[in-house]
Amino acid sequence: MESDPIGHNVVRFPIERRRLDLATLLSIEPDVLVADALSERYDLEFLPFDSIESGEIEARARIATFDRANPIAFERSIRRMNDQAIALAIGLCRQAREADIRAAAARRQADHARTAIPAACEGLDRLAAAAERMAAMLTLSAIAASHRARGIDAVVCWAMRGDQVATNRTVAHFG
Repeated sequence: MESDPIGHNVVRFPIERRRLDLATLLSIEPDVLVADALSERYDLEFLPFDSIESGEIEARARIATFDRANPIAFERSIRRMNDQAIALAIGLCRQAREADIRAAAARRQADHARTAIPAACEGLDRLAAAAERMAAMLTLSAIAASHRARGIDAVVCWAMRGDQVATNRTVAHFG
């Protein structure tokens, strides 16, 4: 068997399956304007506008409980908190994207059935509509988790620099 110098036998994975960082999250986060349209179309509750701030508040409260006397343990704790929030958000963004792909496929199948198999059209339309609604719900959940993770990441970055962030978002350096 010959070797494959071009690399055709290499399986590549999307970046969001390898890297779990804020840049990756921002690259796959659903568009807020799309989410707004989805919430209106399916009569779903749109995410609160203060999701990032809620993540910041949550992070400040959790960081306040960590022991700052041991800088290594403190840094490890806040990094773990940040990594968990970002990993959760990336996972939800990936699920939303996959649900959207499935919903689009279901809609294409239903649209094709209108001309090819009219008797199956109604059932396929219902399945497509349910898949589209599920994709919309997952997209809204993904955006909420992404915004929460962004808030946590901001506070963790400030804490890593030794800054304390007040609830009014002013930053004071304590070094």
